Amino acid sequence: MKPAPFVHHAPRSVEEAIRVLAEVGHDGKVLAGGQSLIPILNMRLASPGHLVDINRVEGLADVTVANGWVRVGALVRHRELERSEPAQLAQPVLRQALLRVAHPAIRTRGTTVGSIAHADPCGEMPAILALTEGVVEATGPAGPRDIAWPDFFQGTLETSLAPDELVVAVRFGCFVDGTGTAFLESARRSGDYALAGVGVAVTLQDGTVSGARASFVSLTDVPSVLDLEPVVGGVEPGSSAWDAALEAAVEAVRDHVEPESDIHATSEYRRMLAGELTKRALAQAARSAHSTGTRAPEDSSSVQDVPGRAARSAHSTGTRAARDAHSTGGGRDDVPVTLVVNGTRRTATVPARRLLSDFLRHDLQLTGTHVGCEHGVCGACTVLVDGEPARSCLMFAVTAQDHAITTVEGLASEEAMSPVQQAFTECHGLQCGFCTPGFLTTVTAYLDENPSPTAADAREAISGNLCRCTGYQNIVKSVLRAAELREEQSEPYAAEPAPRHTASSVVAEGESA
Repeated sequence: MKPAPFVHHAPRSVEEAIRVLAEVGHDGKVLAGGQSLIPILNMRLASPGHLVDINRVEGLADVTVANGWVRVGALVRHRELERSEPAQLAQPVLRQALLRVAHPAIRTRGTTVGSIAHADPCGEMPAILALTEGVVEATGPAGPRDIAWPDFFQGTLETSLAPDELVVAVRFGCFVDGTGTAFLESARRSGDYALAGVGVAVTLQDGTVSGARASFVSLTDVPSVLDLEPVVGGVEPGSSAWDAALEAAVEAVRDHVEPESDIHATSEYRRMLAGELTKRALAQAARSAHSTGTRAPEDSSSVQDVPGRAARSAHSTGTRAARDAHSTGGGRDDVPVTLVVNGTRRTATVPARRLLSDFLRHDLQLTGTHVGCEHGVCGACTVLVDGEPARSCLMFAVTAQDHAITTVEGLASEEAMSPVQQAFTECHGLQCGFCTPGFLTTVTAYLDENPSPTAADAREAISGNLCRCTGYQNIVKSVLRAAELREEQSEPYAAEPAPRHTASSVVAEGESA
Protein backbone atom coordinates (compact mmCIF):
# COMPACT_ATOMS: atom_id res chain seq x y z
CA MET A 1 0.00 0.00 0.00
CA LYS A 2 0.93 3.64 -0.32
CA PRO A 3 0.55 6.57 2.08
CA ALA A 4 -2.69 8.54 1.91
CA PRO A 5 -2.40 12.04 0.40
CA PHE A 6 -1.06 14.75 2.68
CA VAL A 7 0.20 18.31 2.53
CA HIS A 8 3.99 18.44 2.82
CA HIS A 9 5.54 21.22 4.90
CA ALA A 10 9.30 21.78 4.92
CA PRO A 11 10.02 24.54 7.46
CA ARG A 12 13.47 26.11 7.64
CA SER A 13 13.44 26.97 11.34
CA VAL A 14 12.15 25.60 14.63
CA GLU A 15 9.84 28.61 14.93
CA GLU A 16 8.31 27.93 11.52
CA ALA A 17 7.85 24.26 12.36
CA ILE A 18 6.02 25.16 15.58
CA ARG A 19 3.75 27.58 13.71
CA VAL A 20 2.77 24.83 11.28
CA LEU A 21 2.17 22.32 14.08
CA ALA A 22 0.00 24.86 15.90
CA GLU A 23 -2.06 25.38 12.73
CA VAL A 24 -2.62 21.71 11.85
CA GLY A 25 -2.98 20.36 15.41
CA HIS A 26 -3.72 16.66 15.74
CA ASP A 27 -3.86 16.30 11.94
CA GLY A 28 -0.10 16.76 11.68
CA LYS A 29 2.88 14.44 12.07
CA VAL A 30 6.55 15.36 12.34
CA LEU A 31 8.92 13.68 9.87
CA ALA A 32 12.63 13.41 10.66
CA GLY A 33 14.03 9.98 9.75
CA GLY A 34 10.67 8.36 9.11
CA GLN A 35 11.83 4.77 9.64
CA SER A 36 8.99 4.15 12.12
CA LEU A 37 6.48 6.64 10.74
CA ILE A 38 6.57 5.77 7.02
CA PRO A 39 5.77 2.04 7.48
CA ILE A 40 2.72 3.12 9.47
CA LEU A 41 1.73 5.50 6.67
CA ASN A 42 2.39 2.87 3.99
CA MET A 43 0.09 0.41 5.76
CA ARG A 44 -2.56 3.14 6.32
CA LEU A 45 -2.43 2.64 10.08
CA ALA A 46 -2.24 6.44 10.21
CA SER A 47 -3.33 9.00 7.63
CA PRO A 48 -2.35 12.51 8.78
CA GLY A 49 -3.42 15.37 6.56
CA HIS A 50 -0.14 17.23 7.09
CA LEU A 51 3.47 16.09 7.32
CA VAL A 52 5.90 18.54 8.88
CA ASP A 53 9.30 17.60 7.44
CA ILE A 54 12.01 19.08 9.70
CA ASN A 55 14.98 17.82 7.69
CA ARG A 56 15.83 21.34 6.48
CA VAL A 57 15.65 22.97 9.91
CA GLU A 58 19.03 24.37 10.92
CA GLY A 59 20.68 23.67 14.27
CA LEU A 60 19.25 20.22 15.02
CA ALA A 61 22.13 18.04 13.86
CA ASP A 62 24.74 18.29 16.61
CA VAL A 63 26.02 15.82 19.19
CA THR A 64 27.27 17.72 22.24
CA VAL A 65 29.06 16.36 25.32
CA ALA A 66 29.02 18.79 28.22
CA ASN A 67 28.42 18.98 31.97
CA GLY A 68 27.60 15.32 32.45
CA TRP A 69 25.23 15.03 29.47
CA VAL A 70 25.32 13.73 25.92
CA ARG A 71 22.95 16.01 24.03
CA VAL A 72 21.63 14.66 20.71
CA GLY A 73 19.84 16.93 18.25
CA ALA A 74 16.60 15.92 16.55
CA LEU A 75 18.24 15.33 13.16
CA VAL A 76 21.17 13.20 14.33
CA ARG A 77 20.88 9.81 12.61
CA HIS A 78 21.41 6.59 14.54
CA ARG A 79 24.52 5.82 12.48
CA GLU A 80 25.97 9.26 13.18
CA LEU A 81 25.54 8.89 16.93
CA GLU A 82 26.86 5.33 16.71
CA ARG A 83 30.05 6.68 15.11
CA SER A 84 30.45 9.61 17.52
CA GLU A 85 33.63 9.10 19.54
CA PRO A 86 32.83 11.86 22.10
CA ALA A 87 29.47 10.22 22.78
CA GLN A 88 31.05 6.78 23.05
CA LEU A 89 33.63 7.98 25.56
CA ALA A 90 31.06 9.81 27.67
CA GLN A 91 28.29 7.18 27.56
CA PRO A 92 29.29 3.77 26.11
CA VAL A 93 25.80 2.26 26.42
CA LEU A 94 24.63 4.49 23.56
CA ARG A 95 26.69 2.65 20.98
CA GLN A 96 26.03 -0.70 22.65
CA ALA A 97 22.30 -0.19 22.12
CA LEU A 98 22.49 1.54 18.74
CA LEU A 99 24.26 -1.46 17.23
CA ARG A 100 21.08 -3.42 18.03
CA VAL A 101 18.74 -0.97 16.28
CA ALA A 102 17.54 -2.70 13.10
CA HIS A 103 20.15 -2.67 10.31
CA PRO A 104 22.61 -0.07 8.93
CA ALA A 105 20.18 0.82 6.12
CA ILE A 106 17.58 1.77 8.75
CA ARG A 107 20.08 3.49 11.05
CA THR A 108 21.32 5.59 8.13
CA ARG A 109 18.01 7.47 8.03
CA GLY A 110 16.41 6.83 11.43
CA THR A 111 16.97 9.43 14.14
CA THR A 112 17.60 8.73 17.81
CA VAL A 113 15.28 11.54 18.91
CA GLY A 114 12.57 10.33 16.54
CA SER A 115 12.78 6.83 18.00
CA ILE A 116 12.31 8.23 21.49
CA ALA A 117 9.44 10.51 20.45
CA HIS A 118 7.76 7.51 18.79
CA ALA A 119 7.62 5.93 22.30
CA ASP A 120 7.55 2.33 21.16
CA PRO A 121 8.28 0.05 24.15
CA CYS A 122 9.93 -2.34 21.66
CA GLY A 123 12.49 0.34 20.75
CA GLU A 124 15.98 0.37 22.21
CA MET A 125 16.52 4.10 22.63
CA PRO A 126 13.56 4.86 24.94
CA ALA A 127 14.99 2.24 27.32
CA ILE A 128 18.42 3.87 27.16
CA LEU A 129 16.93 7.30 27.88
CA ALA A 130 15.38 5.78 31.01
CA LEU A 131 18.55 3.94 32.04
CA THR A 132 20.60 7.15 31.84
CA GLU A 133 17.98 9.33 33.59
CA GLY A 134 17.58 11.28 30.39
CA VAL A 135 15.66 14.44 29.56
CA VAL A 136 13.60 15.42 26.52
CA GLU A 137 13.94 19.00 25.27
CA ALA A 138 10.71 20.22 23.70
CA THR A 139 9.58 23.61 22.49
CA GLY A 140 6.24 25.05 21.46
CA PRO A 141 4.29 28.31 21.35
CA ALA A 142 4.67 28.62 25.13
CA GLY A 143 8.44 28.29 24.87
CA PRO A 144 10.98 25.54 25.64
CA ARG A 145 10.65 23.02 28.42
CA ASP A 146 12.62 20.04 29.73
CA ILE A 147 10.66 16.84 30.30
CA ALA A 148 12.17 14.17 32.57
CA TRP A 149 11.89 10.72 31.04
CA PRO A 150 9.27 9.36 33.51
CA ASP A 151 7.00 12.31 32.67
CA PHE A 152 7.49 11.98 28.91
CA PHE A 153 6.33 8.40 28.31
CA GLN A 154 2.60 7.98 28.96
CA GLY A 155 1.87 4.63 27.27
CA THR A 156 2.55 2.60 24.15
CA LEU A 157 3.21 5.17 21.39
CA GLU A 158 1.95 7.90 23.77
CA THR A 159 3.88 10.84 25.22
CA SER A 160 3.12 14.01 27.15
CA LEU A 161 4.08 16.12 24.13
CA ALA A 162 1.40 18.60 23.03
CA PRO A 163 0.34 18.60 19.35
CA ASP A 164 2.01 21.98 18.82
CA GLU A 165 5.29 21.00 20.49
CA LEU A 166 8.46 19.77 18.79
CA VAL A 167 11.21 17.69 20.36
CA VAL A 168 14.45 19.45 19.44
CA ALA A 169 16.90 17.25 21.37
CA VAL A 170 17.32 14.67 24.11
CA ARG A 171 19.96 14.51 26.80
CA PHE A 172 21.42 11.23 28.02
CA GLY A 173 23.01 11.34 31.46
CA CYS A 174 26.60 10.19 31.97
CA PHE A 175 27.43 7.74 34.74
CA VAL A 176 30.02 8.28 37.46
CA ASP A 177 33.53 6.89 37.07
CA GLY A 178 33.79 3.20 37.80
CA THR A 179 30.54 2.38 36.01
CA GLY A 180 30.33 -0.34 33.39
CA THR A 181 27.42 -0.83 31.01
CA ALA A 182 26.02 -3.56 28.80
CA PHE A 183 23.07 -3.97 26.47
CA LEU A 184 21.76 -7.36 25.36
CA GLU A 185 18.67 -8.48 23.52
CA SER A 186 17.22 -11.57 21.85
CA ALA A 187 15.41 -11.46 18.49
CA ARG A 188 14.15 -14.06 16.06
CA ARG A 189 16.31 -12.57 13.30
CA SER A 190 19.22 -10.16 13.48
CA GLY A 191 17.85 -6.64 13.36
CA ASP A 192 14.24 -7.57 14.15
CA TYR A 193 12.37 -6.11 17.08
CA ALA A 194 13.62 -7.77 20.25
CA LEU A 195 11.60 -10.46 21.98
CA ALA A 196 13.28 -9.08 25.08
CA GLY A 197 16.11 -6.65 25.73
CA VAL A 198 17.97 -5.40 28.82
CA GLY A 199 20.33 -2.50 29.41
CA VAL A 200 22.27 -2.36 32.67
CA ALA A 201 24.74 -0.11 34.47
CA VAL A 202 26.94 -1.38 37.30
CA THR A 203 29.08 0.89 39.47
CA LEU A 204 32.00 -0.54 41.45
CA GLN A 205 33.67 1.09 44.44
CA ASP A 206 36.64 -0.57 46.10
CA GLY A 207 35.94 -3.71 44.12
CA THR A 208 32.32 -4.18 45.20
CA VAL A 209 29.03 -3.13 43.64
CA SER A 210 27.85 0.24 44.92
CA GLY A 211 25.06 0.70 42.38
CA ALA A 212 23.21 -1.26 39.69
CA ARG A 213 20.18 -0.53 37.54
CA ALA A 214 18.42 -2.07 34.57
CA SER A 215 15.96 -0.92 31.90
CA PHE A 216 13.99 -3.07 29.49
CA VAL A 217 12.90 -3.49 25.87
CA SER A 218 9.66 -5.26 24.82
CA LEU A 219 8.94 -6.16 28.42
CA THR A 220 6.93 -3.22 29.81
CA ASP A 221 4.25 -0.86 28.45
CA VAL A 222 6.46 2.16 29.04
CA PRO A 223 10.19 2.41 29.74
CA SER A 224 11.01 1.54 33.32
CA VAL A 225 14.09 1.24 35.50
CA LEU A 226 14.68 -1.35 38.19
CA ASP A 227 17.15 -0.57 40.97
CA LEU A 228 19.19 -3.75 41.51
CA GLU A 229 21.48 -2.35 44.19
CA PRO A 230 19.42 -3.99 47.00
CA VAL A 231 20.19 -7.46 45.61
CA VAL A 232 23.74 -7.07 44.24
CA GLY A 233 25.06 -4.15 46.28
CA GLY A 234 28.15 -4.79 48.41
CA VAL A 235 29.02 -7.94 46.46
CA GLU A 236 32.36 -8.39 44.72
CA PRO A 237 31.89 -9.62 41.13
CA GLY A 238 33.45 -13.06 40.76
CA SER A 239 33.35 -13.83 44.47
CA SER A 240 31.55 -16.77 46.03
CA ALA A 241 28.53 -14.53 46.73
CA TRP A 242 28.30 -13.19 43.17
CA ASP A 243 26.39 -16.13 41.66
CA ALA A 244 23.76 -15.96 44.37
CA ALA A 245 23.45 -12.19 43.89
CA LEU A 246 22.92 -12.68 40.14
CA GLU A 247 20.17 -15.23 40.78
CA ALA A 248 18.50 -12.77 43.14
CA ALA A 249 18.68 -10.14 40.40
CA VAL A 250 17.08 -12.57 37.95
CA GLU A 251 14.13 -13.10 40.29
CA ALA A 252 13.77 -9.36 40.89
CA VAL A 253 13.63 -8.70 37.15
CA ARG A 254 11.12 -11.47 36.50
CA ASP A 255 8.88 -9.99 39.19
CA HIS A 256 9.25 -6.47 37.75
CA VAL A 257 8.54 -6.97 34.04
CA GLU A 258 5.06 -7.43 32.60
CA PRO A 259 5.54 -8.97 29.13
CA GLU A 260 2.63 -9.89 26.89
CA SER A 261 2.19 -12.93 24.67
CA ASP A 262 1.95 -12.55 20.91
CA ILE A 263 2.60 -14.59 17.77
CA HIS A 264 6.36 -14.37 18.39
CA ALA A 265 6.67 -15.47 22.01
CA THR A 266 4.67 -16.18 25.16
CA SER A 267 4.84 -13.93 28.18
CA GLU A 268 6.51 -16.77 30.13
CA TYR A 269 9.25 -17.09 27.53
CA ARG A 270 9.84 -13.34 27.51
CA ARG A 271 10.03 -13.32 31.31
CA MET A 272 12.60 -16.11 31.20
CA LEU A 273 14.61 -14.17 28.60
CA ALA A 274 14.49 -11.03 30.74
CA GLY A 275 16.09 -12.83 33.66
CA GLU A 276 18.75 -14.59 31.63
CA LEU A 277 19.70 -11.44 29.68
CA THR A 278 19.94 -9.45 32.93
CA LYS A 279 22.22 -12.08 34.45
CA ARG A 280 24.56 -11.98 31.47
CA ALA A 281 24.45 -8.20 31.16
CA LEU A 282 25.27 -7.64 34.83
CA ALA A 283 28.33 -9.89 34.54
CA GLN A 284 29.42 -8.11 31.35
CA ALA A 285 28.88 -4.65 32.83
CA ALA A 286 30.81 -5.57 35.98
CA ARG A 287 33.75 -6.68 33.87
CA SER A 288 33.72 -3.43 31.90
CA ALA A 289 33.50 -1.45 35.16
CA HIS A 290 36.85 -2.95 36.18
CA SER A 291 38.42 -1.64 32.95
CA THR A 292 36.64 1.72 32.67
CA GLY A 293 38.97 4.26 31.15
CA THR A 294 39.03 8.03 31.40
CA ARG A 295 35.84 9.68 30.24
CA ALA A 296 34.97 13.24 29.36
CA PRO A 297 35.22 15.39 32.52
CA GLU A 298 31.99 16.68 34.02
CA ASP A 299 32.70 20.26 32.95
CA SER A 300 34.08 19.48 29.51
CA SER A 301 32.35 20.69 26.40
CA SER A 302 32.75 19.33 22.90
CA VAL A 303 30.53 19.62 19.86
CA GLN A 304 30.83 17.09 17.09
CA ASP A 305 30.09 18.13 13.52
CA VAL A 306 27.99 15.13 12.61
CA PRO A 307 29.53 13.06 9.77
CA GLY A 308 27.91 13.32 6.39
CA ARG A 309 26.55 16.86 6.64
CA ALA A 310 29.32 18.38 4.55
CA ALA A 311 29.00 15.60 2.02
CA ARG A 312 25.30 16.30 1.64
CA SER A 313 26.00 19.96 0.95
CA ALA A 314 28.52 18.96 -1.71
CA HIS A 315 25.86 16.82 -3.38
CA SER A 316 23.20 19.55 -3.31
CA THR A 317 20.82 19.00 -6.18
CA GLY A 318 20.37 22.50 -7.46
CA THR A 319 19.94 26.17 -6.68
CA ARG A 320 18.50 27.37 -3.40
CA ALA A 321 15.55 28.75 -5.34
CA ALA A 322 14.71 25.27 -6.59
CA ARG A 323 14.90 23.84 -3.10
CA ASP A 324 12.87 26.66 -1.60
CA ALA A 325 10.09 26.07 -4.11
CA HIS A 326 8.52 23.56 -1.75
CA SER A 327 9.70 24.95 1.58
CA THR A 328 6.07 24.68 2.70
CA GLY A 329 3.29 22.53 1.38
CA GLY A 330 1.08 25.47 0.54
CA GLY A 331 -1.84 23.08 0.00
CA ARG A 332 -0.48 21.84 -3.33
CA ASP A 333 -0.83 18.16 -4.14
CA ASP A 334 2.26 18.02 -6.37
CA VAL A 335 5.77 19.30 -5.69
CA PRO A 336 8.80 19.63 -7.99
CA VAL A 337 11.56 17.21 -7.02
CA THR A 338 15.13 17.50 -8.29
CA LEU A 339 17.63 14.82 -7.36
CA VAL A 340 21.11 13.79 -8.37
CA VAL A 341 20.68 10.15 -9.38
CA ASN A 342 23.72 8.20 -10.60
CA GLY A 343 25.53 11.46 -11.25
CA THR A 344 22.80 13.08 -13.32
CA ARG A 345 20.37 15.76 -12.22
CA ARG A 346 16.81 14.50 -12.71
CA THR A 347 13.61 16.47 -12.18
CA ALA A 348 9.93 15.52 -11.96
CA THR A 349 6.76 16.94 -10.44
CA VAL A 350 5.12 14.34 -8.22
CA PRO A 351 2.70 14.04 -5.29
CA ALA A 352 4.35 14.75 -1.94
CA ARG A 353 3.48 11.21 -0.85
CA ARG A 354 5.55 9.66 -3.66
CA LEU A 355 8.03 7.20 -2.15
CA LEU A 356 11.60 7.41 -3.37
CA SER A 357 11.34 3.81 -4.60
CA ASP A 358 8.36 4.68 -6.79
CA PHE A 359 9.98 7.91 -7.96
CA LEU A 360 13.01 5.97 -9.16
CA ARG A 361 11.01 3.20 -10.81
CA HIS A 362 8.07 5.04 -12.33
CA ASP A 363 9.09 8.66 -12.74
CA LEU A 364 12.73 8.08 -13.70
CA GLN A 365 12.25 4.59 -15.22
CA LEU A 366 15.15 3.18 -13.17
CA THR A 367 13.50 -0.20 -12.63
CA GLY A 368 16.59 -1.87 -11.18
CA THR A 369 15.40 -0.83 -7.73
CA HIS A 370 12.91 -3.52 -6.73
CA VAL A 371 9.96 -3.12 -4.37
CA GLY A 372 9.00 -5.91 -1.98
CA CYS A 373 7.54 -5.37 1.47
CA GLU A 374 7.30 -1.54 1.52
CA HIS A 375 7.87 -1.39 5.24
CA GLY A 376 11.66 -1.66 5.34
CA VAL A 377 12.11 -5.36 6.09
CA CYS A 378 13.10 -7.13 2.87
CA GLY A 379 15.83 -4.75 1.64
CA ALA A 380 15.08 -5.20 -2.08
CA CYS A 381 14.66 -1.44 -2.53
CA THR A 382 17.98 -0.49 -0.90
CA VAL A 383 19.84 2.34 -2.65
CA LEU A 384 22.81 4.45 -1.62
CA VAL A 385 22.04 7.89 -0.22
CA ASP A 386 25.25 9.90 -0.17
CA GLY A 387 27.08 6.58 -0.29
CA GLU A 388 25.18 5.05 2.66
CA PRO A 389 22.59 2.26 2.30
CA ALA A 390 18.97 3.31 2.81
CA ARG A 391 15.55 1.81 2.17
CA SER A 392 14.00 3.80 -0.67
CA CYS A 393 10.52 2.60 0.36
CA LEU A 394 10.98 4.42 3.68
CA MET A 395 11.93 7.76 2.19
CA PHE A 396 9.82 10.26 0.28
CA ALA A 397 11.21 11.62 -2.97
CA VAL A 398 10.70 15.17 -1.72
CA THR A 399 12.80 14.41 1.37
CA ALA A 400 15.64 13.14 -0.82
CA GLN A 401 15.93 16.60 -2.38
CA ASP A 402 19.34 17.43 -0.88
CA HIS A 403 20.97 14.05 -1.43
CA ALA A 404 22.88 12.14 -4.10
CA ILE A 405 21.25 8.80 -4.90
CA THR A 406 23.02 5.78 -6.37
CA THR A 407 20.90 2.91 -7.68
CA VAL A 408 22.06 -0.47 -8.94
CA GLU A 409 22.25 1.04 -12.44
CA GLY A 410 24.94 3.43 -11.18
CA LEU A 411 27.29 0.90 -9.56
CA ALA A 412 29.11 -0.02 -12.76
CA SER A 413 31.35 2.22 -14.79
CA GLU A 414 30.77 2.62 -18.51
CA GLU A 415 33.54 0.09 -19.18
CA ALA A 416 32.92 -2.71 -16.68
CA MET A 417 30.90 -4.07 -13.82
CA SER A 418 31.84 -3.11 -10.29
CA PRO A 419 33.81 -5.65 -8.22
CA VAL A 420 30.66 -6.47 -6.26
CA GLN A 421 28.65 -7.12 -9.42
CA GLN A 422 31.47 -9.20 -10.85
CA ALA A 423 31.73 -11.25 -7.65
CA PHE A 424 27.99 -11.99 -7.58
CA THR A 425 28.25 -13.19 -11.18
CA GLU A 426 31.27 -15.40 -10.53
CA CYS A 427 29.88 -16.95 -7.33
CA HIS A 428 26.31 -17.46 -8.56
CA GLY A 429 24.96 -15.06 -5.97
CA LEU A 430 22.35 -13.65 -8.38
CA GLN A 431 19.80 -16.50 -8.28
CA CYS A 432 16.28 -15.28 -9.24
CA GLY A 433 17.50 -11.69 -9.16
CA PHE A 434 14.65 -10.02 -7.29
CA CYS A 435 16.65 -9.30 -4.16
CA THR A 436 19.93 -8.77 -6.02
CA PRO A 437 19.87 -4.95 -6.45
CA GLY A 438 19.43 -4.49 -2.71
CA PHE A 439 22.25 -6.90 -1.95
CA LEU A 440 24.57 -5.19 -4.45
CA THR A 441 24.07 -1.71 -3.01
CA THR A 442 24.23 -2.98 0.58
CA VAL A 443 27.45 -4.90 0.01
CA THR A 444 29.04 -2.02 -1.91
CA ALA A 445 28.55 0.35 1.02
CA TYR A 446 29.60 -2.31 3.55
CA LEU A 447 32.90 -3.03 1.82
CA ASP A 448 33.69 0.67 1.65
CA GLU A 449 33.63 0.67 5.45
CA ASN A 450 34.87 -2.89 6.09
CA PRO A 451 37.16 -3.92 3.22
CA SER A 452 38.37 -7.22 4.74
CA PRO A 453 35.38 -9.14 6.13
CA THR A 454 35.34 -12.66 7.50
CA ALA A 455 32.57 -15.08 6.59
CA ALA A 456 30.83 -14.19 9.86
CA ASP A 457 31.16 -10.50 9.03
CA ALA A 458 29.68 -11.13 5.60
CA ARG A 459 26.66 -12.87 7.09
CA GLU A 460 26.11 -9.98 9.46
CA ALA A 461 26.44 -7.50 6.59
CA ILE A 462 23.68 -9.12 4.56
CA SER A 463 21.41 -9.94 7.50
CA GLY A 464 19.14 -7.01 6.70
CA ASN A 465 18.31 -8.30 3.21
CA LEU A 466 15.94 -11.19 2.53
CA CYS A 467 16.65 -13.68 -0.26
CA ARG A 468 13.48 -15.36 -1.54
CA CYS A 469 15.52 -18.26 -2.95
CA THR A 470 17.06 -18.86 0.52
CA GLY A 471 20.48 -19.21 -1.09
CA TYR A 472 22.55 -17.12 1.29
CA GLN A 473 25.65 -19.31 1.03
CA ASN A 474 26.54 -18.10 -2.45
CA ILE A 475 25.82 -14.52 -1.43
CA VAL A 476 28.29 -14.85 1.45
CA LYS A 477 30.84 -16.21 -1.02
CA SER A 478 30.10 -13.25 -3.28
CA VAL A 479 30.83 -10.77 -0.49
CA LEU A 480 34.18 -12.39 0.25
CA ARG A 481 35.05 -12.57 -3.45
CA ALA A 482 34.13 -8.91 -3.91
CA ALA A 483 36.54 -8.01 -1.11
CA GLU A 484 39.29 -9.94 -2.90
CA LEU A 485 38.58 -8.20 -6.20
CA ARG A 486 38.65 -4.79 -4.59
CA GLU A 487 41.94 -5.59 -2.86
CA GLU A 488 43.44 -6.61 -6.19
CA GLN A 489 42.72 -3.18 -7.59
CA SER A 490 45.18 -0.37 -7.03
CA GLU A 491 42.54 1.99 -5.61
CA PRO A 492 39.50 1.27 -3.39
CA TYR A 493 36.25 1.19 -5.30
CA ALA A 494 34.03 4.18 -4.46
CA ALA A 495 30.30 3.82 -3.98
CA GLU A 496 29.79 6.51 -6.64
CA PRO A 497 32.34 5.90 -9.43
CA ALA A 498 34.40 8.92 -10.40
CA PRO A 499 34.17 11.05 -12.35
CA ARG A 500 30.57 10.54 -13.43
CA HIS A 501 29.03 10.47 -9.96
CA THR A 502 30.81 13.32 -8.23
CA ALA A 503 29.15 16.62 -7.43
CA SER A 504 31.57 18.50 -9.67
CA SER A 505 30.61 16.40 -12.67
CA VAL A 506 26.82 16.36 -12.23
CA VAL A 507 25.06 16.97 -15.53
CA ALA A 508 21.46 17.82 -16.23
CA GLU A 509 19.15 15.28 -17.80
CA GLY A 510 19.59 15.24 -21.53
CA GLU A 511 22.99 16.95 -21.50
CA SER A 512 26.12 15.21 -22.70
CA ALA A 513 28.34 13.88 -19.97
